Amino acid sequence: MNIQSFVDKRKELGLSQKELSKGICTQATLSKFENNGKIPSMKILIQLCNRLGLALDEIIGIDNHKTKHQIIAMNKAEFNLIIEEYKNSWEILNEIKLDSISDDKQATMQYYYLKGYLNVLDNGDLLEAVFDFNQILSDLDAKGETIFTFLAFVGMGMVYAQQGDDEKSEYYFSKVFNDIYGMPIDDVTKIWRYINIIFYCALYYSNRKEFETANALLDYAVKICQDNHVTYYIARIYEQLALNECDVNGQSELVLDLLNKAKVFSEFNHNENELVKIQKLIKDCK
Repeated sequence: MNIQSFVDKRKELGLSQKELSKGICTQATLSKFENNGKIPSMKILIQLCNRLGLALDEIIGIDNHKTKHQIIAMNKAEFNLIIEEYKNSWEILNEIKLDSISDDKQATMQYYYLKGYLNVLDNGDLLEAVFDFNQILSDLDAKGETIFTFLAFVGMGMVYAQQGDDEKSEYYFSKVFNDIYGMPIDDVTKIWRYINIIFYCALYYSNRKEFETANALLDYAVKICQDNHVTYYIARIYEQLALNECDVNGQSELVLDLLNKAKVFSEFNHNENELVKIQKLIKDCK
């Protein structure tokens, strides 16, 4: 399902979600489809596509365009990255032929950003991760015009944080932190990536025991999730808020409440890895 093509067509026609959904479905149904991938009934989907002048096979079904297939695969890898299914993400990326997407700069940057993050988060090769991020920073987006530059800054910050280099890690995270509240969010994938940036910045400051900064970022991430009906990151956000609260004030009802919220969202999104961690934390808290 290529939801982004659907969203792009709606915006091209200058239609709001309210205008497009009028007489077909609720605005909430359309919002959940565009922002969270919750597919409505086929009858509703057909009516929405007809109003946009879109053929159904433009957003669903098999396409022989090789690059498009690679992008769809990378989107799946990106989702697996969010829910910490790193093995599945690696399996997908290892099947991607870089030559087949070299004409698409966005796809190439997505490839390097995903590969770099997987190397950092899944105990991979940190030197390889630096190379991946530098492909974006030095070549593909040298002027810093896309969100991939900020993702690469965060990635570089995580590399140096893992190496214990506070000066370099702070340098990269501060470059992101200064602009984080003003970044534009104009499509579904950018919402995921934007929350990604906020979350890993918050995790960095949590690890440094700078809880005031970390919690402000985490609270902002919750608001972004709520405003855009995106739930996949929110379990991890609530978990980190709970860990921070426990670190500052010890175990409490507030910590347990935050963990229970994280548990609900983990179950809702079938995020088994996160659910295992949270259930252990709840057990320890009790």
